[in-house]
Order: sequence, then structure tokens, then C-alpha cells
Amino acid sequence: MTSQDEKSNTLAPSSLDTPVPSSPSPPKDTPAPTLSNPRLAALATKRAKLEQTLSDLQAQRAALVSQATMASGLPMPSEWDSEQRTKYALSSANAVIKEHIFLLHKYNEMKDIGQGLMGLVAEQRGVRVSEVMEGFDMGKKD
Repeated sequence: MTSQDEKSNTLAPSSLDTPVPSSPSPPKDTPAPTLSNPRLAALATKRAKLEQTLSDLQAQRAALVSQATMASGLPMPSEWDSEQRTKYALSSANAVIKEHIFLLHKYNEMKDIGQGLMGLVAEQRGVRVSEVMEGFDMGKKD
């Protein structure tokens, strides 16, 4: 190395010598944020509540997964790990939800047809639909 190279090494550190932070960090001269600021205090409180809610929901999910059974009613295989049990429990819950949605669609279609027929009957009789519904012993919420 020449004396010129030595001077450049002493003046500026090599890029290999300086650590590269993995994420931006606040300057070391500034103090850590205090909670004297009301907005920061409110945000810290909100975050703590959200973290507690998340923890509670995760515990509830774990409890529900542990109670879940196979579609046949038999317990889940003991050799399954928790990830497999969770995956099966969620897929079976999603299947139940899809079935309920399908049945609601069928119900709504039949209800629409029934209301249309009652409308036709009311029109033929020259009365309101509510009077036809009363004639079939149906309430306004039926």
C-alpha cells in the first residue's frame, strides 16, 4: 500500500467496515418517544388493546380447533400436527358456511316466487298483498 492509500483508508471507512442497518433506525441522538404526548399515549393504549384482542382470538381459535372433529363425528387423527388440524377445521367450517349460503339463496328464491304469486292473487282479487297474506295466515315478517 502506498501512503496515498493509507490516507484514504484513515479518512473514510471502507464500505465493508460499516454495518448496513436492515431497517431505518432513528438517530441515536434523539431520545426515545415518551408517552407525554397524548396522541402517542392513546396510540400505545390502542395498540395494547389490539394485541390483547389478537391474543384472545388466537386462544379462542386454538380452543375451537382442539374441539373440532371430522365430518363423521370422529376425532381428528392424533398423528396430525396443529397446522393440519387447523387447516382441516377451517376447511370444514368454510364448507358449512358455503352450505348455509347456498340454502339461504334457495330460500330467498322460493320466498320471491311466493311473494310474486301472492301479488298475482292480490291483483286478481283487487286487494292489497297484505290482505292476501292475512288470508294465508302469514304475518308481515313471514
